[in-house]
Amino acid sequence: MAMTAAVKDEISRLPVTRTCCRKAEVSAILRFAGGLHLVSGRIVIEAELDTAMAARRLKRDILEIFGHSSELIVMAPGGLRRGSRYVVRVVAGGDQLARQTGLVDGRGRPIRGLPPQVVSGATCDAE
Repeated sequence: MAMTAAVKDEISRLPVTRTCCRKAEVSAILRFAGGLHLVSGRIVIEAELDTAMAARRLKRDILEIFGHSSELIVMAPGGLRRGSRYVVRVVAGGDQLARQTGLVDGRGRPIRGLPPQVVSGATCDAE
């Protein structure tokens, strides 16, 4: 296992118990590992991760914190990718989750960077 993979695996196993910190983590993951897609006029959110543990954690947190179900898709290695990739996709309620996590504003316009509640939140939110 490469050093980066080992570090990612270790970080994904750290327990995060405070709700504010879990919200910040989900927002950051969706911002940096994800994307917004417009499908039939609806927002679909996808995040592509390279560890199964991190993908399962994101899927669980989206449901427990924000109340949205998601699907976990395993993409087999191929082409330039040596390992499996894991895509967490939110279709139903994607627009609402995008607002809740600060990916879009109240009018549905994409927001650049991290949402204000993460940037100006408590120290634990930034960790």
